[in-house]
Amino acid sequence: MKTYFTFSSIIILTSLLLHSCASLNPKLKDQIVLEENKQQPTFKMYLIGDVGKPDNGYTPTALKALEKEIINADSSDLLLFLGDNVYPKGIPESNSPEKSDAEFALSLQINVAKKFPGRVIFIPGNHDWYSGISGLYQQELLVKEALGSNTFLPENGCAIKKVKINDETILLVVDSQWYITNWDKHPTINDNCEIKTRTDFFDEFRSEIKKARGKTVVVAIHHPMFTNGSHGGQYSLKNHLNPFPILGSLKNLFRNTTGVSNADLSNKFYNELKQNLVTASQQNDNVIFVSGHDHNLQYLVEDNIPQIISGSGSKNTATRLVKGGKFAYPKSGFPVLNFFKDGSSEVNFIAAENNQIVFNEQVFPSDFEKSTIKYPKIIQDSVKESIYTNKETSKNAFFKFLWGERYRKYYSIPVNAKVAYLDTLMGGLTPIRKGGGTQSKTLHLQTKEGKRFVMRALKKNATQYIQASAFKDQYVEGYFENTASESLVKDVFTGSYPYAPFVVASLSSSLNIPYLNSHLYYIPKQDNLEKYNQEYGNELYVFEEYASEGNTQLTNGNFTGNIINTKDVIEKIHEDDTKVIDEQAYIKARLFDMLIGDWDRHYDQWLWIEYQENNKTVYRPLPRDRDQAFSKMSDGFMLGTSIHLIPASKLLRKYAADLKDVKGFNIEPYPLDIAFISQSNKDIWDKQVAEIQNDLTNEVIDKAFNTVPKEVQDESIETIKHLLKGRKTNLQTIADSYYKLINKYAVIVATNKKDSIKINGLENGNVEVSMYQWKENSNIDYFHNRT
Repeated sequence: MKTYFTFSSIIILTSLLLHSCASLNPKLKDQIVLEENKQQPTFKMYLIGDVGKPDNGYTPTALKALEKEIINADSSDLLLFLGDNVYPKGIPESNSPEKSDAEFALSLQINVAKKFPGRVIFIPGNHDWYSGISGLYQQELLVKEALGSNTFLPENGCAIKKVKINDETILLVVDSQWYITNWDKHPTINDNCEIKTRTDFFDEFRSEIKKARGKTVVVAIHHPMFTNGSHGGQYSLKNHLNPFPILGSLKNLFRNTTGVSNADLSNKFYNELKQNLVTASQQNDNVIFVSGHDHNLQYLVEDNIPQIISGSGSKNTATRLVKGGKFAYPKSGFPVLNFFKDGSSEVNFIAAENNQIVFNEQVFPSDFEKSTIKYPKIIQDSVKESIYTNKETSKNAFFKFLWGERYRKYYSIPVNAKVAYLDTLMGGLTPIRKGGGTQSKTLHLQTKEGKRFVMRALKKNATQYIQASAFKDQYVEGYFENTASESLVKDVFTGSYPYAPFVVASLSSSLNIPYLNSHLYYIPKQDNLEKYNQEYGNELYVFEEYASEGNTQLTNGNFTGNIINTKDVIEKIHEDDTKVIDEQAYIKARLFDMLIGDWDRHYDQWLWIEYQENNKTVYRPLPRDRDQAFSKMSDGFMLGTSIHLIPASKLLRKYAADLKDVKGFNIEPYPLDIAFISQSNKDIWDKQVAEIQNDLTNEVIDKAFNTVPKEVQDESIETIKHLLKGRKTNLQTIADSYYKLINKYAVIVATNKKDSIKINGLENGNVEVSMYQWKENSNIDYFHNRT
């Protein structure tokens, strides 16, 4: 009986094992036979990975097949080698006996690449890192010497590189091993890189994904985000039996649950990378990941993101058709991505044994599929509309005790707004991409001449805020729609005064602080919104000019037409002493922030206008997104208590005639202030205070608040004006406190040139610091001097 039980158990376990194993048989799921596309592709992307192991000294089969296929390529096409270009450990040290074999393996790929008529890019994989940073540099050098510049990306062992393919397609090349590897084993990592932390990398990736909304983004990354191969925990029967039954399965279980190998998705760093990149990619509707790593061909769609795996360049391993898998092919081959003029794309997987297509699938449909919905046109010149409904702003006494009155009622008062249609507004506008940060819902528009504008909904997106602030590594946006959490966040937003941007623009104009012109419109759903009708239209919008390069009408003087972001301006001023911040203009803008209570002034809320003056490049600030002026975020018991208990909440203190906590209010812009204000003494601060106090007359204030819709011009306007006048009176005291705070420690930053620093101890106990560069004829050029 015992023997029978044991035998039965083995039979059952074996059956389960066979059923759940990855296999070496091709599989596909419910393939839809595509109609022959009568369009010619605008360009093709040939994808092959893991080609770094020669076949007994000869070219691998897949590479031979690719060489035949690229006869059909032209100069607009792209060939991507997706990493693991050299097995087993990249390019070894120069005195290593394996180096000649490694260079030979790479040369086989380079020889094929030389025959390709279009652009070629190699990206690194994990095996290419196994001889360290120096080995990666050697491989990059060999590829560049043979094929030219920008053929091995990212360069210098760095994290990410953006490549513009054409106006509709962006390639983001990511070195996944840069993120996953143990940095302690690579002391010189990031020495030649702008991005030096994993956090900065994620910020850069999110930024590029958002900027490319409306375009197709191909993310070329060696490690796939989704896989049904061994690196995703799917093992073949042979693997389960190795070294012998049961122990082999335990080995795989251990590998799959502990993440001991950083080549597997179960690894902490690999999974962290995946979660963040996938979540960020949800901010763009057209993102494709192309990868190698697993030694097979796969096509998967998970979380609405297509994943193409082309890792059978020189090795083959088993795969399964589970989870989001649509195609699994454990043999040699490669895919070709075709992109068409109408925005559609399709992928063809080609078998190496006969150069025949074994699977094809549409990746994205056409952008120009017209909606059958016809939107009725509003005849009236203007309509009355509110931001929220009365139901959304109707709260009981206990809720108001917890969260305050805020500006809640003004969100549900209908105001008169002009109706705008894109075909006539500004001579005709075309939507080009979605925009928006952590909470705003924005659409970018463009005239025929190329001038750009944005329409930003006054109703902020609560689920978008929850996603961006609390779930950066997990996509949850849809889960919070129509929930209590969404309702609460929407109510918290009413702490912002909804019509502040119009008031602030008028005040800025009177104080000669750069600003962006804005107007209030009701923009209905309409044919000209095209595919964006699903998310935009039928509500109130702030319509604003967009600060883009070449917009020479934005300001006057010696404006070069260049407008850059804060990250770029920091790099510029560190290049040499001829690139500087206009500190007086920046101080004035920052004092204005404190005057109007705009606490949301982090680095991304600034743009920088470039001027050429006196042989120097001068950058002046252009503040944007003035939504938090005059806010009452700390109204009510909950947030009113939090500003006393939680340091990070201090900036939310509601607007008042005085600014009691200067340090807490300025927690976001403080690092920028330290970086940008290094030369200005107390006299300069006092001068800016005096200018603001003199120019901000009662007439100027009245004029600014007249920009608010008449329907909401009640006692709240008078209250805000009273507080603003009180804060103007207290501005000198506020400025004195903040000047003392940012000058508590002297932070002196040199440029990337060979600067000299001279420190003098003076008799009265003061210290004089000078920085200078030696110029021609032994002249000294001082660019910093302060006591």
